[in-house]
Amino acid sequence: MQATGSTYNAAKAMLLWALLLLISPYCNAQDLGHTLLKYPERILDLTQLGIDKTEGIINKYLDDKDSLYISPNKYKLTLMAQYINNYEYYRFSQPDKGQSITLMPESNDKLGFYIGWKWIFLGWAFDLNKNKAKSDWNFSFYTARVGIDIFYRKRSSGFRIKELKGFKNAAGEEIKNYSRRFDGISVSQRGINVYYIFNNKHFSYPAAYSQTTNQLRSSGTFILGLNYSEQSFNIDTKKLDSPIQSAMSPALKFDIVRYKDYSINLGYSYNWVFAKNCLANISLTPAIGYKNTSFKLDSSKDFIDNINFDLITRAAVVYNNTRYFIGASLISHTYSYRRSSLSIVNGFGTLNIYAGINLFKK
Repeated sequence: MQATGSTYNAAKAMLLWALLLLISPYCNAQDLGHTLLKYPERILDLTQLGIDKTEGIINKYLDDKDSLYISPNKYKLTLMAQYINNYEYYRFSQPDKGQSITLMPESNDKLGFYIGWKWIFLGWAFDLNKNKAKSDWNFSFYTARVGIDIFYRKRSSGFRIKELKGFKNAAGEEIKNYSRRFDGISVSQRGINVYYIFNNKHFSYPAAYSQTTNQLRSSGTFILGLNYSEQSFNIDTKKLDSPIQSAMSPALKFDIVRYKDYSINLGYSYNWVFAKNCLANISLTPAIGYKNTSFKLDSSKDFIDNINFDLITRAAVVYNNTRYFIGASLISHTYSYRRSSLSIVNGFGTLNIYAGINLFKK
């Protein structure tokens, strides 16, 4: 038990060290530096001071709850193992010509291990398919009142052409049932989603998505969010088979597409407590936003601004008896760009199946 306590203290010190700067307004910078050099053991004390003040601010302004609806976290540390499956698709089409091509990457499965402290989850996952051409990471921060999701994804191989529409061969016959590997596309995505929970005293997002609280009674809430994302597609159409290249509309023969998306979303989320310690959640948040898009075709560039509509979907089911938990969640994003000569719709989702344990009771 002594070894376990030491491990916890070491982990806590590393997690809290980044917050040391929070105490600087309460100390003279020069005196603080001399004190730490003379008494290095004071680092943990000062770190604890900073985190205590931070906890007080978060608990007072962001994490207030009604104990009849939400049971607070009873433990200090969370350990979790998780299976992750990512789903993606990219559809490029020319609506006025009735032509479209849909690309999807091959299956991507990962196994991850995570450590959670208070409102923050950090972890590491490895690709079970040994796909070295793909990288992604996610960071989440959930309190009763606000939540933050940050993501980054990049893939440069392993795509397949899943669907073709409006493509005809030299004989005038439509090309159907076409499923070929295509390594001529590179995709990168990054973004941040920030949202506000209106009914935060009765509704708990962490109960469904970070397992740090328990929802005791069913409750729903409206959610207001702000999103920013960047998408980049590099496509080498010369790697397509000759019949497809010959039939492809010039509008689809772009080399690079980049767009930045600023959007606001308003949706609804509901936590259903269908049995003791059992919870199901569904969240739908349609978004309306402004998108700045650039296209590169040969040596020319085209910049387009437009208003777009997107959708963020979340769903979860979880069993949590405060000590142990097991569950699954799905988070899905859909982005779109549409004009008469070109339409791009891309979506990606993450399915998580997890189990974990909470340690060190408060």
